Amino acid sequence: MFQRALLFTGGRGPAVDFDRSQIPPCSFVCAADSGIDTAISLGYTIDEAIGDFDSISGIEILESISHTRLPAEKDITDTEAMLIHTRKRGITEYVLIGGGEGRFDHLLHLYTLFSHYIPPIQWITAREHLYLVQDSLTLRTLAHAPLSILPAIVQGKSTVSSKQLHWELSDYPISMEQQSISNKATGTTCEITVEGDPVFVSIPFP
Repeated sequence: MFQRALLFTGGRGPAVDFDRSQIPPCSFVCAADSGIDTAISLGYTIDEAIGDFDSISGIEILESISHTRLPAEKDITDTEAMLIHTRKRGITEYVLIGGGEGRFDHLLHLYTLFSHYIPPIQWITAREHLYLVQDSLTLRTLAHAPLSILPAIVQGKSTVSSKQLHWELSDYPISMEQQSISNKATGTTCEITVEGDPVFVSIPFP
């Protein structure tokens, strides 16, 4: 049976007053290491946790959570272990919470994982909400709010067109060599269409 997962990773996630209605329904909640703290702060019940748990607020939290404890010395990160774990469960779609700011090497590694384990349909950090666009997507946003369009995978190459952006895009190339940065919506919605590899539309929080 199809499942969409809600995955929490380390790094900064949204504030405790984040509007959870923006997150689509998910039938499985999993947290990697300190993602446990983010999930609990947002009011979620964790189905499973995985990691070496060297950065959670208190090890006693694990007493009430089904979990897999990994060795501290390993050749993959806790987040990659979580993605492998959810893939084994047959989950092919997920929302990712956390991973914002912090160490650049961690952020870069997290981003490269999307090439191997598919990118999240949404990625929510402390500072922005990213939406995956594979074909076309109509987004609700604040008029004149900045938004950027980025490749969703490292090797991604796409062309993007838009409706209701201040600087409209028409077959605009998106890759690691070129992105659309700090464009802005002219109304409360905008439509993004992509050909080629998927892209992220990144909208910062006010």
